[in-house]
Amino acid sequence: MRHLVLAAGVALPALAAAACGGRPALPLAIVAARNADGTVQQLLREGHAVDERDLYGMTALMWASRAGAANAARALLDGGADPEAHDDRNGWTALFHAIHKRHPSVVRVLLERGAGANARDGLQTPLMMAAADPDPIYVTLLLAHGADPAARGAGGSTALSEAVSGGAMSDIDRQLFGGCHPATVRALRTHDPSIGLPDTIAARDALWWARFHGCTDVLGLVQRGAARVAIAPKE
Repeated sequence: MRHLVLAAGVALPALAAAACGGRPALPLAIVAARNADGTVQQLLREGHAVDERDLYGMTALMWASRAGAANAARALLDGGADPEAHDDRNGWTALFHAIHKRHPSVVRVLLERGAGANARDGLQTPLMMAAADPDPIYVTLLLAHGADPAARGAGGSTALSEAVSGGAMSDIDRQLFGGCHPATVRALRTHDPSIGLPDTIAARDALWWARFHGCTDVLGLVQRGAARVAIAPKE
């Protein structure tokens, strides 16, 4: 099983490159991605639509979020940019893009300016995406702004199941095989010690991946407290 899983990973990330690639094409999005907040303000004064979309349904705020352009994101939000707009390609808001590209400064700006911590892309919430990251800062920021750790996604996945699996198979262009993310698991359990893994397919898979990687610290964290799930080892 281990060899099959590792072999599959050689090709899948390459297939994902086209899905999440691309560059901004519209003038406002181009300068926003460069974090040129002064030029963003100038273009808005000249009449450029703050939420103009490109062929992928991407707005300038989304491109700024992907680029980690916090100053430009503020300028766009000051100009009336909609942080709740979803792109046409993934159904992501700007917050999803900032988390996906690992830009905590932009995540903070978006949340402070009213971005929905419980938005959905059809499969997951921002917290579920954030929980797949080894750095707990994204989870911590989202929880502080009202993200729901009990929300469920595909297969009964939750933020905790994503953290326990280390994001395994959740994002084929970044963390295909997961890993041990005890700090992220700990951040979720610290926020609410009663959080446990539901008896779902996603939870069973998460525990399998934690065992696959030998994450004894993660397994110990999820087995503490009142909420537990008893799962037989996967063959």
